[in-house]
Amino acid sequence: MSKLQWSYIAMIGQTILAGLSFSFARNASVEFDPYVLLLLRTSGAASFFVILLMVNRSKNAIVWPIGSEWLKLLALAFVGVAFNQFMFLLGLKYTTPANSAVLYTLTPLVVLLMSVFILRDDNLSIQKVVGVMIAIVGVLIVLFAQGYTFDSTLMKGNIITLWAVLSWSVYLAFGRLVLPKYDSVQITSLIMILGALMYAPIGLWHLPDFNWQVISMQAWIGFIYITFFASALAYLLLTVALKQLNSSQASVFMNVQPIVAALFSWLVYGEQLTLSLVLGGLITIAGILMLQRA
Repeated sequence: MSKLQWSYIAMIGQTILAGLSFSFARNASVEFDPYVLLLLRTSGAASFFVILLMVNRSKNAIVWPIGSEWLKLLALAFVGVAFNQFMFLLGLKYTTPANSAVLYTLTPLVVLLMSVFILRDDNLSIQKVVGVMIAIVGVLIVLFAQGYTFDSTLMKGNIITLWAVLSWSVYLAFGRLVLPKYDSVQITSLIMILGALMYAPIGLWHLPDFNWQVISMQAWIGFIYITFFASALAYLLLTVALKQLNSSQASVFMNVQPIVAALFSWLVYGEQLTLSLVLGGLITIAGILMLQRA
């Protein structure tokens, strides 16, 4: 198969892993302290990538970043690993997996706006503007599912998740400018390791007060999944895909994540699929599809 076909396969795998991660992350987030959970997640993923980097080193010589490239990687590690994953896990402590997944479908919209107003490598058309408006309407339906109040626990989780969406969009938009220059395994390893080191002091500060005995087996399974599948493997697949696909093409696959997340959460954990969630999700996806077709 061609490199482009492998890129699409990588994005399909990444989408499935990411879609399932919402339920597993929810299980872990409810019981773990979010500061400790992110410490364990980033440390575990970084350890995995250290081993992978050493194995890959025997096959390919490592091309180390130079000069300002290190600053770019540090910035990507912060927004894509440390900040994004913390907000993602903290948001799921208060909202539902399906809600979180629907909000993540806003990623292509945010990527487009960054491309138009910051990177200036895209433009707005009437169809794109209409798509943006439709997507926003769908998200508002999801946000205010429990009424027009900002005081509910669900709303708190949704707003925190929106910060995670923003940081992930920044990672996708600007990562395309940096990641293709390097070997997929090497650059993903460096970003994950840098993110783990960046966050470690915060997580270690909260570690002594954490009560390990209250964590159930279900929460540990959730932690294992989000660490080695949703973090390590999914990030690696995304980096492979971004070598051939641009950020807008990669973000198209995220439209499927809410469907995967909602069905898995409903079938396995019995989460209720409310009318506002289904309607808001479908409207949001319709708006994003119109945006991407334009």
